[in-house]
Amino acid sequence: HATTGSDASLIIQRIHATNSVRLNHKNKEKMQNFYDVLLRRFVAVGDAIFTSGNGGPDLERYKQLNAITKTLYGMSQDSPECAGAVWSRRLGIFQKALAKRLRDVEVTPLGDACEGEFSAWPSTGTLLLLRALPHIFPPTDKRHSVVTPAIILLGQILAQTPVKTQYDV
Repeated sequence: HATTGSDASLIIQRIHATNSVRLNHKNKEKMQNFYDVLLRRFVAVGDAIFTSGNGGPDLERYKQLNAITKTLYGMSQDSPECAGAVWSRRLGIFQKALAKRLRDVEVTPLGDACEGEFSAWPSTGTLLLLRALPHIFPPTDKRHSVVTPAIILLGQILAQTPVKTQYDV
């Protein structure tokens, strides 16, 4: 059980080191599940940065994001097929969530959407995760099984998501 951000980062690094696919190919499914857990953890920490800031010297949320990104990179190098599959699923989830928020924002009158209450824009954690993507996979490839769909999703977000409140800016 981690009480500080450094402890959480250390636990994450140790789980990766002791269960690496390079050590035992039978760990592939476990590490694929752990990869998805790390993506969700990244989004949760990013959302917490938006609501509560860095969290002081105990939580150090920015350092947590940095440690998670390094672990995601290492795991992507160990098993790129698994990492690509997890990212593809997660991007599909992000796209479906965006489509739902876009439908919801059409039926929500502007007066009901108070400052910061409802927005069709993705959360800060989601945007930070998409920002970390080029540090994990090569963004310069002409076609990439993860980066290309992520770029399309970012384009969809920018093109279709309305700016209705000051919070959206």
